[in-house]
Amino acid sequence: MQSKFGRMRLARSLVVVSFAVLGLAGLLGGCQRKEAEAPELPVQTVSGFLEIAGVLDRRGEQGAVFEVSPETGDLVAYVFDPKGPLGQRLLSQCVRDMPCLVEGVRARPLDSQAPATKVLSELGFSVSPSAWLGMIDAGPARVESALEAPEPRVKTRFGEVVVQESDFAVLVNGQTFLPAQEEPVSIVRNAPVGAEDVLLLQSGSGTACPALFQVLVLSAQGVQVSPKFGSCSDLVFAVVEEKRNQTPRLSIRMLGFAGPFEPEEEQRKAALKMVEFVYQQGSLTREGKPVTSQ
Repeated sequence: MQSKFGRMRLARSLVVVSFAVLGLAGLLGGCQRKEAEAPELPVQTVSGFLEIAGVLDRRGEQGAVFEVSPETGDLVAYVFDPKGPLGQRLLSQCVRDMPCLVEGVRARPLDSQAPATKVLSELGFSVSPSAWLGMIDAGPARVESALEAPEPRVKTRFGEVVVQESDFAVLVNGQTFLPAQEEPVSIVRNAPVGAEDVLLLQSGSGTACPALFQVLVLSAQGVQVSPKFGSCSDLVFAVVEEKRNQTPRLSIRMLGFAGPFEPEEEQRKAALKMVEFVYQQGSLTREGKPVTSQ
């Protein structure tokens, strides 16, 4: 199932990060006093990624939301307090390291030269925003999928991959690589990962198990395909991670899943968890263990 978030992701991206620092609460108190003097901004709707980084420290937790402006491409930080009603709601409605749609955000500008804001900028974020805003309130927030629009045909550095509409067989450079399948198959991610082009294939339908996935890898050495894998959730985020002195990898994150015949409480608990599969240099793992046939 392709959500509207998948179509919006290139226009906007949002990351929510929670962090803990001793003594920060007092500094942000001054930051909040500064906010009270600023004029209100009109309500705006933003969408993007939510990430809760690490364990919250109740001695001084704070949070920030980072949005990439669709107009300028600049990164903007929205500051919020995880202990307050707004922060509690955001953190309860979204899941760590998963895409989240946040509606109706209202915020006031913070002085980028204020001591409290400077402290925020020195906390070791992986990104550096161009502007800081204090969140006043927001509408509903929910986890969304962030995959690309399904494609039956894509071009890679090593040739063309086609999913036949008649029987969902997968062809690589005109030759059948995956045989005909009963369930629909689509290409939902096409990403260069180092010297390889990695495609994410989605199959499945229905409520019992909406989605399963396979990784199709093309390189100068040939073509590889993984076993089917997944939690059965179709709320998925696949991102290439590149770190210095490390081999690039594709992180495939999805919500946990309990089927419609499971108790509602079990369904709710499963949907609050994130399951991560990692493809890196010929290996697909979950929690460090090789993935075998589903």
